[in-house]
Amino acid sequence: MSAVEEMDVSREFRPITEEKKIPPSARVVYDLLKKDGPLTAKDILRQCNLAPRTVRYALKKLLDARMIKRLPNLNDMRQNIYQLRKIN
Repeated sequence: MSAVEEMDVSREFRPITEEKKIPPSARVVYDLLKKDGPLTAKDILRQCNLAPRTVRYALKKLLDARMIKRLPNLNDMRQNIYQLRKIN
């Protein structure tokens, strides 16, 4: 197997956050959603040590990259719930 073929194989198993060019703060939020499941922005703020503006930016980047989706919070319609998209 040549070096080029090995590179292609290792690329297949690279985590999704490495393939999409996202900032480190978005990786923190992505990992938190992966670990804890669907969360509101307030829940994300409580659980990670990031500024509110940084969390909003990270969520925007993840939404733009189509890595997460935003759902209405039926318990409090003023908030949204963020969760990972299913990978097909």
